[in-house]
Amino acid sequence: MTSYKGGVGKTTTAIHLAAYLQRLAPTLLVDGDAIRSATKWSQRGGDHGLPFKVVTHAQMVSHIRDYKHIIIDTEGNPTDDDFGDLASNCDMLVIPAVPESVATDGLTHTLAKLQSLGNRTHRVLLTMVPPKPRTEGQQLREMLNAEGIPTFNAEIPRLAAFEKAAAEGVPVYSVKDDRNAGRAWDAYEAVGKEVIHG
Repeated sequence: MTSYKGGVGKTTTAIHLAAYLQRLAPTLLVDGDAIRSATKWSQRGGDHGLPFKVVTHAQMVSHIRDYKHIIIDTEGNPTDDDFGDLASNCDMLVIPAVPESVATDGLTHTLAKLQSLGNRTHRVLLTMVPPKPRTEGQQLREMLNAEGIPTFNAEIPRLAAFEKAAAEGVPVYSVKDDRNAGRAWDAYEAVGKEVIHG
């Protein structure tokens, strides 16, 4: 998970894709962000929070061989060198993107960097998509499609259930007393299926 723009749902996406992949095979989440958002999410849930292991980037080497799936939540606004390393050393680069003009500027910069690197393993995930009748999500999708940018068919709606999940230190499917928690999980489950099956 990477982006030159912060606040686009990178950690939320890392947490939920790891939760999906853990159901298929042992999954490790590497918290490469200086803020340690994924680690803090995990700590809030205690022993019964997340169903997968979270380690820091420095700890990754001693754990990586024990896992089939590795999710890396990268640092926000990485250096060009780090971004180049990420782009050339992963099976899939997931780029969360929020459909609003300020975030779209960061997405444009990220995509331009990937194009200059000749990267073909990336795919954009629309996150925090506002509900209809607002059309920002559809507009961004149409723009990406017109440019031939690989994009997930699934998208992540803007729901308070995700904030509750972060506060409780659990995946969104474990959030109680929120009627949208199931819908929120279904969205990431659909993304996970696209990651696995293309």
